[in-house]
Amino acid sequence: MILLNSIDTVFQVSCRYLKTCSPSNKTQLEHLLQSWSSKIPVERALTLPSGFYTSRDVFELERYAIFGQNWLLAGRKSQLQKPGDFLTDRFLSEPYIINIDKSSTLYAHYNVCCHHGMSLLNDNQGHIETNEITCPYHGWIYDFNGRLKRAFRLKTIEQFKASAVRLKPISIQTIGPFIYLNFNFLNNDNIKNDLSHIEQIDKKYLQPTNYEQLEYVTRKSYHIKCNWKIFVDNYLDGGYHVPYAHKQLCSVLNMKEYKTVVDYPKTSVQYCTGMERTEGNVFFIYIYPNLMINRYGPYMDTNLVVPIDERNCIVHMDYYYCPQSTSKTAENCSQEDSNVVQQEDIYLCENVQLGLESQAYDSGRYVPTVEHAMHDFHKTLFDQLENYYTNHVK
Repeated sequence: MILLNSIDTVFQVSCRYLKTCSPSNKTQLEHLLQSWSSKIPVERALTLPSGFYTSRDVFELERYAIFGQNWLLAGRKSQLQKPGDFLTDRFLSEPYIINIDKSSTLYAHYNVCCHHGMSLLNDNQGHIETNEITCPYHGWIYDFNGRLKRAFRLKTIEQFKASAVRLKPISIQTIGPFIYLNFNFLNNDNIKNDLSHIEQIDKKYLQPTNYEQLEYVTRKSYHIKCNWKIFVDNYLDGGYHVPYAHKQLCSVLNMKEYKTVVDYPKTSVQYCTGMERTEGNVFFIYIYPNLMINRYGPYMDTNLVVPIDERNCIVHMDYYYCPQSTSKTAENCSQEDSNVVQQEDIYLCENVQLGLESQAYDSGRYVPTVEHAMHDFHKTLFDQLENYYTNHVK
């Protein structure tokens, strides 16, 4: 048996929870998927039933149907400037390494040794002068392309070909200053190559603002006691909640001109003109499934929503600014203002989660004039869940 397994094998093992869940759980999941339709227009549609925000089985299905088949923000190009630089992180249960070699090529692999599954690199970011990755457990050595270069005491292993062993690759692409990964459990080339929606958003809304010239400042992370989709829903209500929940933010936005457009699949853009402090247009850009990019004046921040389980998530806020036109004091004020908004949103999201747990609530309604981007998000999510369940779980 050759050590190197296919991506399909990785998927089959990873999907064990859904493959072996009890018949009663599958029945409940099927019932939930039958309780909603993406074909009903927003004017007549009910919102997603509360079970989509409270069910462990839905969360496990999302792990593969959503986060295993879409492009996810994983880092910044500025983190990998010299050959030998690397960064590591984890999304749900999937640890990854991104590194750059001597030809300035970026690679991404699972941070898992092929021998006994040991994590290869445990620093979040660093530099390897040798351009080799050595497992700290038994000393297996891989090059930056993932190939096994050296291992020891292998002579007595039968049906084993060392030259065929390599770290499991992850699809990687860059757009603007960002690095995206696609774990692509199904090894589907259509999924792997589908970056057009991000490229279109980048070209139309972000490149004209010269956002690649902004400098990264810091990251702040928030643990929120709610399903990850509640945070996304809150972001996509077309500013509906802003006058009521964000008084300070509302004072610097021209809410009379607040608009939402859904130009491209898997994306939406909310925008309005700002007051003097925001220096013109303000953009709130959503990229399915879990990324928000907020661009305003000399500032930008990204919100990356990472699920923990069906009732908890972490939101990573990365801050950027233009050093030529922004003082450190102004940047600190911007972060403080952002923190106020985040605390207000955390209060909303955690209390919505509590409401969705109640037997008094199952579904609500969309307000079509402002919540059509939320409805579009729900349609995309539901269609991917239904398709994956039908073809790979049922």
